Amino acid sequence: MVGGGISIQVVPLTEVTVKVDRKGRIVIPSNIRRRFNIKNLVKIIVKEGEITLKPVEDPLKTLEKLVVKGTTDVEKDIQRLRRVAERELQKEG
Repeated sequence: MVGGGISIQVVPLTEVTVKVDRKGRIVIPSNIRRRFNIKNLVKIIVKEGEITLKPVEDPLKTLEKLVVKGTTDVEKDIQRLRRVAERELQKEG
């Protein structure tokens, strides 16, 4: 409650309007990038007249985590990551 019996409710931002430049690029506001941990890759999904962006972890970062974690078979992990990436590409096609 704020003085005088007025109640203020903070609602998380669920929609934002951004400009599209001549090359079709948009800028995702920094607060949204931080909230969803968006670094350098996003997946664009077009479905039923809507466009959705989903954060994607950089495959090299995933591989780095596996190596740092102490994986015993790097080649096997690389092959597994390639299969995952190929399946994702096939879904988009």
